[in-house]
Formats: sequence, structure tokens, C-alpha cells
Amino acid sequence: MTSRNKFDQWSYFEERGLEDRFECAWVEAPDYRAVVTALRAEEETVACDLNQAQRWYRSYPKGDAQVMWVAEQGPGWVKMFTVSGLFPWRALESLPQPGCRAYHLLYFAGEIDEPIYFNGGEWEDIPEDHWDRPRQEGAGLVGSSGIAQEMNFYLAAMGYMTGRFIDDTWFTTPGLLCRIPEGAWPCG
Repeated sequence: MTSRNKFDQWSYFEERGLEDRFECAWVEAPDYRAVVTALRAEEETVACDLNQAQRWYRSYPKGDAQVMWVAEQGPGWVKMFTVSGLFPWRALESLPQPGCRAYHLLYFAGEIDEPIYFNGGEWEDIPEDHWDRPRQEGAGLVGSSGIAQEMNFYLAAMGYMTGRFIDDTWFTTPGLLCRIPEGAWPCG
């Protein structure tokens, strides 16, 4: 058995056919079920892990359906992976508890957007010191392509901030697949 470099997180998405589009948010919250409620999700949800939820994955969103898989990331953190549709990023203003943080990362159509950071009720640039450890440890040098290297750098920063790196168990964490109804969040 070979040991994979802990920074080689993007390869887990490549192996599962989830690399065409990646949209995920991490929010400080004590319980992922409370986050599903705060997202204004429809009452009907499906208990599953991300390996099971990927059956509904659409790399190029069609229509207005927003389907999210929400699960615990680590102590005090919840992850929200967009399975189909566009992430209602404006929801980040309502999701964290007062004084808490939220992050959002998007890769789509060959482009990586600068991560979004919501801190204590304000949109801010991610502080430079959040990038120090991934930079010092060479997280951006790991990967089979320039996109993989850049995603591994950002994912390492998220891993250090939330206390959990992506590995096979990230995809087997119990969570809820939920649909966010059209119009639940503003689009702009």
C-alpha cells in the first residue's frame, strides 16, 4: 500500500469524476443539520455520504435546482459540497453563528475563483497568514497539473483552517443531500 501525500487532495475528486466542477463551502457551525435548515432546504432530504450523493452530480448546472450535500467537516465545522446547480453563496451571510467564519471555493470551466471569506458578519480578504503554512510546506507544488497544484494549495489552507484534510473518509462521512428551492436565496 502506498501512502499518498496529504496535500494531494484534488486527486480524490479526479478519481471520482468530480473534477469538472468543484464548489464547496466550509462554515463554522456546531451541527450540519442546523446548517441544512438555515439553507432553507426542502424538508425532504436523503441521508447519505458523498460517494452516494455523486449520483446526482452535474458538472454543468442545468436549470435552477440547487442540490447540496452537507456534512460535518471536523469539530465546529460543516462542509457544503454543491452536487448540482449553483451554490447560494449569499447564504454564507446567514449561516455562521455570530462572530464565526465561512469560506467558499469554486473551480468551474477551467477557472479557479479566488476563495470567498466571511468573517464575523463581514466579507473580507482571506488573511495572508492563512496561506503561510500551505506555502511553507509546498502544498501548491503537489498535483498532476497547474489546476491540481492550485486546488491543492487552496484545499490545504482550508484543511488547516477547518482541522481536516480531504481523503477517502471525507467522501464517506454521513451527511444529508438536500435541495434548495428556487428563490430561497438572491442570485446576485
